[in-house]
Amino acid sequence: MTNEELISKLTDYKNRTEADIIEAAKRIEMMNKFLRHNVFAEKHFGVFFICGHGGKMDQNDMPEEVHVCPAYGSDVVYRYKRGDASSPGW
Repeated sequence: MTNEELISKLTDYKNRTEADIIEAAKRIEMMNKFLRHNVFAEKHFGVFFICGHGGKMDQNDMPEEVHVCPAYGSDVVYRYKRGDASSPGW
């Protein structure tokens, strides 16, 4: 099924299926990964990005640590652990 056909099925609220929604979610995730790693990073060399996470998640679903890559193609990854983190509480 093409993306256009899938979009058409998703916009037909009465006849779309859970399988259609799952397929759309998989395609969106695949496109996001492609854009994040192949398009955005190459055009913004020197811009750091979060490349992973680890540890337990807190009550706000934030990980205990994040892994940051300083630039696309770098072999270096920095690990930042949660310390005294706070949020504005909006």
